Amino acid sequence: MKNLCWNNIGVMGNRSCPKLSELGHCRDCAVFSQEGRVLLNREAPQEYLTEWASLLAQEREAVRCNEKSVQVFRLMSEWLALPVHCWVEVIGVHPVRHIPHRSNQILLGLVSVRGEIHLCVSLGNLLGVEKSEEPEDTKSLRANRRFCVVKRDNISWVFPADEVYGLISYAEKDVGAVPSTVSKSFQKFTRGLLNVAGRKIGLLDETSVFDGLSRSVI
Repeated sequence: MKNLCWNNIGVMGNRSCPKLSELGHCRDCAVFSQEGRVLLNREAPQEYLTEWASLLAQEREAVRCNEKSVQVFRLMSEWLALPVHCWVEVIGVHPVRHIPHRSNQILLGLVSVRGEIHLCVSLGNLLGVEKSEEPEDTKSLRANRRFCVVKRDNISWVFPADEVYGLISYAEKDVGAVPSTVSKSFQKFTRGLLNVAGRKIGLLDETSVFDGLSRSVI
């Protein structure tokens, strides 16, 4: 390896170079600049050229336009999704403080997140998601439970989710109709269904969801 001065007497070495007192840093030195030009102008290795030639020769995939991103999560047995711009963060389960004479099936109470107090709500109860029997291995399922922090119109909400899947992208043509067999309350808050890897995901209407949450605290 080339014996570079900045590794020996420069900022990466013992800093004994007399030019440092004047320049302050090796990057302002003409020697450093010259070595940088040599590095950038060097001939590319054959392996590098071969790899790029192979990549450029591949057929380009069609780019899907107007895609939208959502965060997917599970409440009981239902997989649901909210637009990614609504999400603030996903955190571990926190203690919920009951609000005397105010807490109800939807408004669970207050929760502290990083020193800030947020309203904690049951999105499942708002949507009318029916409770399902827990499988025998409840310990592993509970380990997946998270608190989801979402925000709209400068109002933050926290709701517990049984599992958070992650982000997915979709195009409007991928949105299917909500079956008439689902409950009316669920239809009210859902604008369509996504089919991802054989899994039906309810695409929530953010306006209806957040308006419903706001009404629950009045």
